[in-house]
Amino acid sequence: MLIFEVRAETKEKTLRTLEYSLPATLVGHIDMIQPTTFFGFQQLRSTVKEYHALKEESSTEAVQAVTGCTGTRITPTCLANLYNFASAKNQTVGLLGVAGFLEEYAIKNDFTTFLNSYAYFSNKARTFTCTTVNGGSCPSSPAGIEANLDVQYAGSIASTVPMTYYSTAGRGQWLGSGSNTNEPYIEFLNYLLALPAESLPNTLSISYGDDEATVPLSYATTACNLFSQLGARGVSILVSSGDSGVGTTCRLNGKATFTTAFPAACPWVTTVGGTTGNSPESAWSYGGGGFSEIFGRPSYQNATVNNWLATDKTHNGVTSYFNASGRAYPDISAQATNFVIVASGSAQSVSGTSCSAPTTAGIIQLLNSGRIAAGKKGLGFLNPWLYATASSGFTDIQSGKIGGCSGVISGAGFSAVAGWDPATGLGTPNYGTLLTLATSTP
Repeated sequence: MLIFEVRAETKEKTLRTLEYSLPATLVGHIDMIQPTTFFGFQQLRSTVKEYHALKEESSTEAVQAVTGCTGTRITPTCLANLYNFASAKNQTVGLLGVAGFLEEYAIKNDFTTFLNSYAYFSNKARTFTCTTVNGGSCPSSPAGIEANLDVQYAGSIASTVPMTYYSTAGRGQWLGSGSNTNEPYIEFLNYLLALPAESLPNTLSISYGDDEATVPLSYATTACNLFSQLGARGVSILVSSGDSGVGTTCRLNGKATFTTAFPAACPWVTTVGGTTGNSPESAWSYGGGGFSEIFGRPSYQNATVNNWLATDKTHNGVTSYFNASGRAYPDISAQATNFVIVASGSAQSVSGTSCSAPTTAGIIQLLNSGRIAAGKKGLGFLNPWLYATASSGFTDIQSGKIGGCSGVISGAGFSAVAGWDPATGLGTPNYGTLLTLATSTP
């Protein structure tokens, strides 16, 4: 029997069944049937925290601790100097991918305007390809804040490497007016995995996520396994960590607990947290971080996370609210506040780990393209390399704290401390050092 569940706030419906069965011969061969008996509401959302009209800078705010960086405006020039890729060689080989969901459309005219106004490199005569997935579309309007942010920063940092924006339709399990019932992650990942090797991106930026607790276990496991396959095929996947610190509602089955994000907590992606300021950088208070409730800690981060658990005393008061044996994130971090973008022809300011992921993806693509130009393969799945060989290629962030759980858990959050921490991971990238490490890696 099929039934509808109605969401009280929006009156939207989701289709479910009270029970289902499989022939005994199929058990063990099928990972997932969706939608079935799970009654949670998936909440796929972008990781843009806020956006608003560009503010005028006062004379005091315009002081630049790092060339191109001010208190209220982050541009590619700022990031180039902050993360040491201002003198990077222009790269032309490889492919950079940007994932798009929720009818977020990247607009080519805005991309051109952004490059002409803010790109730090000289060759600004470039564009991107829009590819449709799962019935998506590539219109010339309206401009998506998330979509424009992603292509403008990933694309401007990766110099003239070709870039594809994957416009994927689907919003999860809703059956409202105009909604699509296909969950977009699996559709998107299956599309990529069906491509020949030469058509896959070397680097993929994803700035969307759900609360892990809202995702059925079979679905999360299936999607995470597909991410692992994509990494094994040579794709470096950068995912934003979220914009709610350690959570907002912070309750699971009636129990107070930190909230974990998906796919940020999947062990087979590289999760990017948020920083703010530049003299020095500190943890952005809204940046997502924590420990998965469903995925165990992978071996590549055992030593690093165990060291944090043993030496950091700032988390002692909240140990009962997170799963210390779970996959820990973020892995690394980057700037997350006051990014200048162009949308519908106008400059705007955007904050969120939606800024951090494409920034880092652009830098990783420079590394991947440099390796490809030298006759090597791309780096592929990054995390084992990051936690071992490449850990010295990041600037350790040791100030600030991520928060969350207001009114639910007192003192919730994690502090940025020496070494890896669940506020900023290993830290922010130093391209010069990472390039040396990447080019020397077989």
